[in-house]
Amino acid sequence: MIARALGVSFRQALRSVALTLFPLAFIALFAWASAGSTTGNTSDPVRASAWLYLGVHLIPFSIPGGKLTVLPLLAVLYPMWAIRRGLPNVESAFNKLNGARIIYSLWYSLLSEMLALISIHHGIAANLYLTPVFTFAIAMIATSTFATKKNRAFYFALYLFAITIGIGALVYAWSLFENLSEIKSISVILGSGIVGGVLTTAIQLLYLPNIALASISYLTGIGFSFGAGSVVTGTQITLGQVPALPFVAALPTSTHPALHYAISAWLFVFILLFIFIAREGGTLAHVTGYWITQGVRIFLVVTLVAFLSQGELLRKNLNPVGVNWWKFSVNLGVTFVVASALVLYVPALVRKMVHRE
Repeated sequence: MIARALGVSFRQALRSVALTLFPLAFIALFAWASAGSTTGNTSDPVRASAWLYLGVHLIPFSIPGGKLTVLPLLAVLYPMWAIRRGLPNVESAFNKLNGARIIYSLWYSLLSEMLALISIHHGIAANLYLTPVFTFAIAMIATSTFATKKNRAFYFALYLFAITIGIGALVYAWSLFENLSEIKSISVILGSGIVGGVLTTAIQLLYLPNIALASISYLTGIGFSFGAGSVVTGTQITLGQVPALPFVAALPTSTHPALHYAISAWLFVFILLFIFIAREGGTLAHVTGYWITQGVRIFLVVTLVAFLSQGELLRKNLNPVGVNWWKFSVNLGVTFVVASALVLYVPALVRKMVHRE
């Protein structure tokens, strides 16, 4: 029974890896064939497909002259879908769901670590320590089932966070539209051709959550960075050399001091959340315990997303790129506490004073 369960979980993990890897291998081979090669060595696109596989799992890379640690957040949805497809067959071979998920995730992380090892080439290597950690965590999240009723406030907070990121994406899209001439100029300079243009556009779309998070951080007065020593906020813009990529055309070129006070927008978001929590009912002590539990979960998720959305972009002078994750998290944490006081404790204090009279 145990041998059968291990065998089934291994085959499904291998299937999930293949379901993610093979389409990426096709893309890598197509791009390699379109670009041409002086050596004709097909091992290059094979390694590239492994790098793409590891990249969509958000695993940092070290390369000659720098690192690649800022990776597209949207890309992680594809391996999560592939992992999820193999779960039903694994469940049928196990008596307990948690055991099935753990074994399945362990096989998946082991296979991913093997890919990371065999893809090391000419100084380009995925982080071998983080590969099993990230892939195991992604597999566990992908195979999780969540009790909606017990986590209503948490899901509502995620919806609010998604809405704010969507607003950031819309503002970024509008900024791109306002700078179409710069985008055309950059595209001419790149001269990437049809295939290269399609791939460059696809990569930028996968980076959209990272960009949207930086955009909403800028709009709410927190700001972001685009390289060493850079500061991009409503009151200050300090930029060094930026790469010639179409998405940088939307970078702000003038200050907007009023954005310094836009941090209050997060206060409005959290007030909506606490109104939702207050409507769940219960004593003040119960509500307090509930919002502390949910608040810690929300804070950890937001901090993790902010941390993964930023990093080094190929060169040391492009580090950091994205939101300042700890500053972003601290600002949201303070706003979270203020909103809870305004919605939960100030009204309770007022009611207590009125009853005393």
